[in-house]
Amino acid sequence: MHSAPISGERMWGRVAFLVLALALVQAVSAAYVVSPGGAHPPSGPPAALHEVAVWELPLWVVLLEVCVLPLELLGAAKTCLALGWRRVAPRNVLDHPLRSEIYDAIRASPGIHLRGLSDVAAMPLSTLRYHLAVLEEHHKITTLDEDGYRRFYENSGTYTQVQQRVFKHLRNATTRQILVGILEHPGATRQEIADILGISGPAVTWHVNRLAEDRIISRERDGRAVRYRIREDAAIELVAGIGNDGAVVSFRA
Repeated sequence: MHSAPISGERMWGRVAFLVLALALVQAVSAAYVVSPGGAHPPSGPPAALHEVAVWELPLWVVLLEVCVLPLELLGAAKTCLALGWRRVAPRNVLDHPLRSEIYDAIRASPGIHLRGLSDVAAMPLSTLRYHLAVLEEHHKITTLDEDGYRRFYENSGTYTQVQQRVFKHLRNATTRQILVGILEHPGATRQEIADILGISGPAVTWHVNRLAEDRIISRERDGRAVRYRIREDAAIELVAGIGNDGAVVSFRA
């Protein structure tokens, strides 16, 4: 009958035990004489300390360290695995429940910023920042820094730059109302938009200026008035991104 092969871990354990036993035998076999130190006070200047190189150590010490080191590394690896740690790779980056929750929240609300994610995921900002960094490092999400906010999007080619800009503005209720108003009344002036929506003229000016800067709307001078229209590329995305009730929907089919 053939005996079962010895695993590498058990073999290293036996080798380390043998070396340790030999070292203990050598230490026990040496003769030591203990006498009171007060009867023989030291004389002369104190000895200067100096570093000892590895090759100057006794052979048994070097062998002991070489044999024990693999076991220490193996024990550390087992501890990390027991605590749930493993190497993060693109294939398993979403296996972590918190990262998966964050990723789903970003997919559900493209353009969401950090504070909004913190409210949705209900986790500390430090934890959220860590998992966002992991997701971005493994190209699961992409970011867009605008207006002092970092906004997060799914990074799979799902959203174009125009869609990202449109979605950013759709997240603001007043801006969304203005966009719907201009979409339904192309060429409306500031005062006409204010009358349709029941908001002040200065508020309309502030929002349309931001929309114009992001190339969502165009401005046309008509005498002393300025008329606003949705740009063609943005209009297509607005129709896809706003439901019949004016609520934000996904760009996905």
